[in-house]
Amino acid sequence: MTAFQVAVVDAFGTSHRYVDAFAAVGCGVIHVRSTPELLPGVVPVDPARFSRTLVAGEEDPDVLADRLAVLQPRAVLPGRESGVELADALSERLGLQSSNGTALSAARRDKYLQIERLRVAGVPALRQVRTGDAAELRAWHTRLAGTAVVKPLRGALGHGVRFCDGPDDSAAALAALRDTTSAFGDRITEVVAQEYLVGAEYVVNTVSCEGVHTVTDVWSTDRVTANGVRDLVVAQVLLRHEDPVVDELARYGFRVLDALGVRFGAAHLEIKLTPDGPRLVEAGTRPSGLPYHVADAIGEGQLEWAVDAYLRPRRFLARAGVPYRRRVAAAWAALVSPVAGRLVGYRALDEVRSLESVREVSVLVRPGEDITATTWDLEYPVVLSLRHPVEAVLRRDLNTVRYLDGAGMYEVSP
Repeated sequence: MTAFQVAVVDAFGTSHRYVDAFAAVGCGVIHVRSTPELLPGVVPVDPARFSRTLVAGEEDPDVLADRLAVLQPRAVLPGRESGVELADALSERLGLQSSNGTALSAARRDKYLQIERLRVAGVPALRQVRTGDAAELRAWHTRLAGTAVVKPLRGALGHGVRFCDGPDDSAAALAALRDTTSAFGDRITEVVAQEYLVGAEYVVNTVSCEGVHTVTDVWSTDRVTANGVRDLVVAQVLLRHEDPVVDELARYGFRVLDALGVRFGAAHLEIKLTPDGPRLVEAGTRPSGLPYHVADAIGEGQLEWAVDAYLRPRRFLARAGVPYRRRVAAAWAALVSPVAGRLVGYRALDEVRSLESVREVSVLVRPGEDITATTWDLEYPVVLSLRHPVEAVLRRDLNTVRYLDGAGMYEVSP
């Protein structure tokens, strides 16, 4: 048993590596699961990696807080989107100084409320409406006089996002989403419709301590139009801190964090640089899925900075604002299947593996399994990790991946 512990709510995916980050300073991790059953798309983690596992049930949150209080965690933090509100509630109930509190928890999760919160705080924000009524949505889209994005209020991973050129398209998107379930299994009764932002998109990852924010890494996002999805993410490339856009993105991002009441912990901000300046697409107050890719490219990322934020605040505050240094060019990329059926094989995957900057190839849909046309993150058939000392080589390889991918990549039987 370690001398002290923290609790991570829903430590799945990338946030499972919190165990290693906290272990490096002699701290154990208690895993708090927000649901008895695994949420859609969640891969189980080894319970032996944690000092204890608690599972939230139907009981009053105070009961779970009492169970957790016995273990005396130094902090309670979310591991993924589904854990944000429970982590806020537990840390507040335990009286922890590192709690972000519950007053703005809903705004940190609900895609509509977070944009409205920015507007109240005077932070430039996009136009939007929340509704479950087709007539109201049509009327709003008519006033918008442009493309709209319709999506679940509490979605993630691009699930259920629809790009709508006219009012009838928006009404059809609402009809298609209503009474289905979100990426987290919630029943959808209303959607948020937002103006489509034109501009380059970036990911700004941060960690905060006592209301002081620092940028850990910034990524440019590559998108394609495929399978009826206008902006499907296919790659993200780690930017140098010296890139001229980083400072502008950081200044805007810090205003977003302040507006959402983020004082402690990791955040993942998706921001577009529009002709009118930066605008938030959406924010997640938890680690991004990218820390894995920065380990050798930077040396430390959100997970390591979060350890300091929660356990070594003096060290955090002494280093906050120091620019990260990119040692090598880094990116992740995904293949996009245009076909559905039983996968027989990938015709050019060996060529992808042989590209100079490709370091890892994760095959998520294997021959003999069913494959579907990719429309959101959990439908990528193959994901790549790329590194190279020369960025031009990495970008050449990213372009080659796009050339090799397509209908000719997939051998499929009906």
